[in-house]
Amino acid sequence: MLKEIRLYGTTAADGSLTVNAVESMLGEIVAIAWVDGTFDNNVTAVISTQGSEASQTIMSIGAAEGDDDLVFYPRHIIYDEGADVLTGTAGGDRALPLAVGTLRMVVAAGGNAKSGGCVVYFRE
Repeated sequence: MLKEIRLYGTTAADGSLTVNAVESMLGEIVAIAWVDGTFDNNVTAVISTQGSEASQTIMSIGAAEGDDDLVFYPRHIIYDEGADVLTGTAGGDRALPLAVGTLRMVVAAGGNAKSGGCVVYFRE
């Protein structure tokens, strides 16, 4: 069953914004729906998890992608038992990102007092 966590907010005067989810999670990220809202053009964002064991970047949204409402399907590289990168064709070397901890969205260059964010869809 898919669940969602919404990370929305309003930027400070310098265009920055950090939003942390209310609760921690443990699951696989299936998709991230980016909602540009009223952010300025060239906005960038990083979606990550913050945890007691480790923090991990789930996805970085660049200036070109941040200007429109889009749905992303992030995938991470997988490794074999010898810690070697496995490669495949057409993305066959990718897996759903494991998210352990508290989801965080950090926005840069969003503009003064502009709003937007993302919805993270995951499976527990």
